[in-house]
Amino acid sequence: MISRAPDGEGPHDDRVAVVGMGVAVPGACDPEELWKLLCGDRPVFDEPSDRFRLDSFWSADPAAEDRGYVRTSGFLHDFRPHPALAAEIAAGTLSAAAQNPVWLRHCLLQARDTVTARSTDRYAYHVGTSALVGQRTDEAVLAECVPRAVAERLHRDEPARMAEAEARLRALLRSHHGYGAEEPRDTLPDRVVRAAAAGLLPDDCEFSVVDAACSSSLYAIGLGVASLLAGACDIAYCGGVSGVTPRYNVTFSKLHGLSPSGDVRAFDDDADGTLFSDGAGVVALKRLDRAVEDGDPVFGVLVGFGGSSDGRGTAIYAPNPVGQRRCLDRARQASGLTADDVDWVIAHGTGTAVGDAVELRTLAAATDPGSVWCGSNKSLLGHTGWSSGVVSVVQALTALRQGTIPAQRRFTGPGLTAQTGDRVRIPSADVPWHAGGRRSRTAGVSAFGFGGTNAHLLITDREPVRTGPRPARTGPDPVVVLAWTAHLPGDPGPEATERLLREGRIPGPRTFGPRYPAPPFPDVRLPPPTVRSTDAGQLMALRVAGLFAAEHGELWAPVRATTGVFAAATGPPPSSMDHLVRCHAADVHRILDEPDRTAFTEWLADLRATTPATTKDTLPGLLPNIIPARIANRYDLGGPTMLVDTGTTSGLTAVHTAVRQLAAGAVDMALVLGVSATGRPEFARFMGVAAERIAEGAFLLALSRESVALAHGLTPLVRLRTDWTGSPQASADAVPGGPGAAEDTFLGADGVLAVIRALHSTASGVTVGPADGEPGPVITLSPADGSPLRQTRTSR
Repeated sequence: MISRAPDGEGPHDDRVAVVGMGVAVPGACDPEELWKLLCGDRPVFDEPSDRFRLDSFWSADPAAEDRGYVRTSGFLHDFRPHPALAAEIAAGTLSAAAQNPVWLRHCLLQARDTVTARSTDRYAYHVGTSALVGQRTDEAVLAECVPRAVAERLHRDEPARMAEAEARLRALLRSHHGYGAEEPRDTLPDRVVRAAAAGLLPDDCEFSVVDAACSSSLYAIGLGVASLLAGACDIAYCGGVSGVTPRYNVTFSKLHGLSPSGDVRAFDDDADGTLFSDGAGVVALKRLDRAVEDGDPVFGVLVGFGGSSDGRGTAIYAPNPVGQRRCLDRARQASGLTADDVDWVIAHGTGTAVGDAVELRTLAAATDPGSVWCGSNKSLLGHTGWSSGVVSVVQALTALRQGTIPAQRRFTGPGLTAQTGDRVRIPSADVPWHAGGRRSRTAGVSAFGFGGTNAHLLITDREPVRTGPRPARTGPDPVVVLAWTAHLPGDPGPEATERLLREGRIPGPRTFGPRYPAPPFPDVRLPPPTVRSTDAGQLMALRVAGLFAAEHGELWAPVRATTGVFAAATGPPPSSMDHLVRCHAADVHRILDEPDRTAFTEWLADLRATTPATTKDTLPGLLPNIIPARIANRYDLGGPTMLVDTGTTSGLTAVHTAVRQLAAGAVDMALVLGVSATGRPEFARFMGVAAERIAEGAFLLALSRESVALAHGLTPLVRLRTDWTGSPQASADAVPGGPGAAEDTFLGADGVLAVIRALHSTASGVTVGPADGEPGPVITLSPADGSPLRQTRTSR
């Protein structure tokens, strides 16, 4: 599954079995129903009904400001919960966070039904999702932003009346959106995903929320496999969850990526865009030898995963065949299989003419003539966003069991396949796919995320016979820190930054001001209109990378194709809060009475003067996963990129994820980025942190394996080792990595800063762990050459 495995293990030491699965999509609430849906010819698309008022967000005119032009999407109106979940709902014992949405818990319960567990088992839990695809998060943001702004306009000089008006308006918005008085931060991805597993998995299990846009759930599966093969867990539950939101449809409309005909025609002559759908899916994973020993059903064997970035391309949202080819090649290399071994690929296949054409041409170039069937489930199901990868995995596993490659329904052909010769075939009828042949049956699943985050997973029906070279095993090769850089308000010099490292306090201003200043053009290489539509977090990522390159040089230059970027951030992107108000303005205006409506209209006019209307730059400018993707695009990096979010421990989790990927050989260098991009009062209230404590800044670490560093003449500073623990035992020289560690907090970036602070210890070894005994990664730093843990910095 990955290119290195521990020495001395048995014949199944690098194979992972799927022993459970669950799914929920429009029209299907289990794998069997999904199969029936995909064997029919009726798409699931519908209007939102009671989810949101369509006329507040829709316009027939594609150019209408802050409006989308599609009326239909795939909505889970017909959700039927797992029996255990139905009982919880009936008893009223389900937390508000677990209901946001409830589909993920449903899928987790399904996946557990077929899994044999032992009392000593250790667990991993990785889920792909984002705050940008959570309707409840959007509504919670509105309930923080709008009441405060309107109340301030009405009663700025009367604190008591202002507080009363704010409370009244917040209650009005919550009532309008149909939810109670839960804490706003409980709508954030890390809280929602944890709540979905409450009582089902241990609270201290290895955990992360992964955001790589539409490849997120495949990356989550890849992280689960890596944990199993590293011996860090015994059972991994991995998947994704994604919902249709009006704001996401508006922003995607401005890219002209949605189907104006209201129909998805993947690979077809009539293809004119995609439509998004609600969706969730979870697979349960064990090592194959353990699954066989336990007598669990083996639905499929995961034999090869490949992740990549598009690197430099024409635009951050334009697909790049170079990046897509990398992930195909890496999955095959990891599996030891060749193109001739793959029978069927479930493509990303969104129904956008450009995206589908690039994907088919790339697959054809990587495939032997006439050897692979190719299909997409999105023509019937729509694009389930952050969960689309795992939904396709469930389809592939069910097809193995059914012995059939399903036809591409409603395909009129020949469409884009005319460009691929005889290398890629679209099945116009079901294709028999029987077990028991001379070789294993093999399916590939592709998912390509916005911003150039690509993933490909190979699945077989049994342990395959390798026809390609087996990845080489190597001895110990420690992960090392090479260099770091900080970007803080005022860009303080080394001496001032030392104060932050010594005392944990900001050496100057806590924030960059009301609007983050545009970085120099060489750092961003973006036109001014794009910069104005780009969130501060992304701009800060580019700025800190530019500072790093100026201070240390482009250390990644010798290994660009195998350098990954792992970012940590938490909370809604700051500019997304303002943009959300623009998109929901008509809906909010509708429910207000005078004088609230007039105050809202006045505030909205001011906001519109500083927040651009929705354009083609808006969606890439808002998506959190684009934070690391910007660095990969700017410096032409080809390794995987992802954002991880575990709340206050996000920075530690990003380091842990990068170390795991380096140790496995998935990347040769890892850039670990921590970003804290806003100290605005409404953001602080949303996060439940005092505004005067939140600091802004970005921190970048370069990590590698020791052998790679030495091969390219780079000097390691320290060695890193990471473990996951539920109750860290801190050493005397421990450096806490959570926001309780100091008066100022960089929220999700605190963990990256904690590792940098540890580099300046004079001890022979330092442990960095979560604050306040939280579960999470514990990172141990030890000298690479016996010297104290201190970096000598060059001046800028």
